[in-house]
Amino acid sequence: MQLYFYIKFENVWRKSMVTVLMTVKISKGWDTWSEMAKSLEPQMNEVGAKMIWAGCNADETAIYALAEMQNPEQIKTFGERDDIVALREAAGADVSSTTPIAQIGKYFLA
Repeated sequence: MQLYFYIKFENVWRKSMVTVLMTVKISKGWDTWSEMAKSLEPQMNEVGAKMIWAGCNADETAIYALAEMQNPEQIKTFGERDDIVALREAAGADVSSTTPIAQIGKYFLA
């Protein structure tokens, strides 16, 4: 049984979301990966997830992303869908290297 918690935010009730910081190894650089990630926005919206922020290390061999989803397992199941895996791999993502770093409780974007 899946439980959802609702929070009131600006007079609107919505499901509480989980925010996760993760990393993935990439082989085709930031530009290729980021274009692919941007193209996934409609599919992410369909499942109620979104990417908040993403960046890469200096040599463009790993990305770090902050994503919001309904539960921690959602990003795993979404990222391992056959259609999503094909897009990620074509953009140089080593899908098997996807690693959650931490669940983020609070953050701000300056």
